[in-house]
Amino acid sequence: MMYSLYVEKRSLLHALDPRVKIIGTLVFGTIGLMIKDPVISPLIFFLTLLGFKILGKIDFRTQFKVMKPLIPIFILTFISWPIIVKPVEKGVLIGIAYTFRIMGITLIAFGLMMTTKQRELIRGFTKLGLPYEIGLTVLIALRYIPTLYSLAKNIMDAQRSRGLELEKGNFIERSRKMVAIVIPLLVISIKTAHELAIAMESRAFGASKKRTHLVDLKMRKSDYIALTVIVIVALLYLGIKFSLLPHLL
Repeated sequence: MMYSLYVEKRSLLHALDPRVKIIGTLVFGTIGLMIKDPVISPLIFFLTLLGFKILGKIDFRTQFKVMKPLIPIFILTFISWPIIVKPVEKGVLIGIAYTFRIMGITLIAFGLMMTTKQRELIRGFTKLGLPYEIGLTVLIALRYIPTLYSLAKNIMDAQRSRGLELEKGNFIERSRKMVAIVIPLLVISIKTAHELAIAMESRAFGASKKRTHLVDLKMRKSDYIALTVIVIVALLYLGIKFSLLPHLL
């Protein structure tokens, strides 16, 4: 079972050419990686939330929902820096910056999949020169994050219905109870991967090196405008970073 992140909407982001959205994701994701300020990183994250809300018509609840499986990683990122870096105050600031940076990049990547159908995204990757097999592999890997989370949630609900109390006990006891979740999840994951392989073989995946498409991608005026805006934002950021505010950006 594979869960799709795509959200059916009629919005500016949904209407854009997938190549433009892929380039935009790479550009804004790179910018997010370069930001290290504890004030600007949260600001960029919340602007990203607002951008997907306005341009993609994706409500905040849906955006936070897709990031929910990665909450443990965000928490671990935040609490690790005060332990590593001294004094603690400096570690907390670094933790805030890096946590929101990871959250922002994650949201940008998931936003691409929430506003683009899988077949269009793969077609966009291939049009940009990426081999079809690599593009499909990347998308499947990203889609497995919400898939595994949904499967784990279903398994936990099923075990609770059988009387397993996951919330009770100390840390060691609860860790032992998680075995009842991890093992079924591992088995189902292997089964899902096997079914996916069978489905791909039944469709003769890889039989022909030259692929054809029913609908070809064509850039429109709005796509060129969006691409121009992306380039301008990137140039402005680089200009600010290396001239005006290098210590912040």
